[in-house]
Amino acid sequence: MSQNMCFFMLIAFNILLIADIMHAYSEEPWVANYLEERMLEKIIEINLNVQRALDRLDKIDKTKEQENCNIHTINEQHRGDISRLQNSGQHTLLVEDLEKYGWEMIFRATSSNGQNVFKAWTTGVNTSPDKPTSMARSYSSHYRNSVVTNWANIGAKYVKYAFYKNNQEVAYVIFNATGSDVNSWFDKSRILSSSYTDLTSMNVYNYFSIAGSYAAGNYERRFFINKAYGGCDVDIGHMVISEEIPPSKGCSWDNHPKYPQFLYSAINSVDVWSRGLFGRADYMAIFIKS
Repeated sequence: MSQNMCFFMLIAFNILLIADIMHAYSEEPWVANYLEERMLEKIIEINLNVQRALDRLDKIDKTKEQENCNIHTINEQHRGDISRLQNSGQHTLLVEDLEKYGWEMIFRATSSNGQNVFKAWTTGVNTSPDKPTSMARSYSSHYRNSVVTNWANIGAKYVKYAFYKNNQEVAYVIFNATGSDVNSWFDKSRILSSSYTDLTSMNVYNYFSIAGSYAAGNYERRFFINKAYGGCDVDIGHMVISEEIPPSKGCSWDNHPKYPQFLYSAINSVDVWSRGLFGRADYMAIFIKS
């Protein structure tokens, strides 16, 4: 039943109730006149309250409609931008190509450069403030914009988290960043869209956070989007940053010749990490849009 219908039923109920009271005292004219005046006052009060409630509902509907429109616009812009990049034929992906429609790259991490991504994002340790002009392979320090330390005041509305391989975007998630802090934007409840059909806010995950799953000296899985654990051979997920661990620790999919590694499901859904069919991205980037 709609809220509008409930309001109208409430009005009808009050009118009938007052009418019954008037009928009970109808033998006394002065009582009937008094009750009639009070009934009119009550109807006016109810009408005003209903109108205020309807106005609030209308504002809520318009806000939701605008939010849906914004999300649709972002998705359309993103699809158009990626299509243009894929068909451009360029050899090196420029950062300015990724910053269309108001996006700003505030962090970029490079695989296999030996620098811990989690520490780089959360503390800025061993990072460079110099923004790269292209997404060409680089083994220097990860890039981190100074605005990351002032997250509460940058007014970010959206965050895009993406993996890139061979100058192409291979996986991404777009989040609602309103009211978030430097880490809480990376949460399943904030998902607006993604490159995976089953990566939505409605699905269940055992890990979905920047801190991820960490066991000192055994494994370090950061920026972790994982569906379920069931043992190394059947763990399934979407995306993870595998940080350096001692040799032969963790699961087989935690072990790599160089670190960090940006692993992602190469199909349009979760996949079993141990199958070895996951993709390895060259770099990861985080963008904000205000």
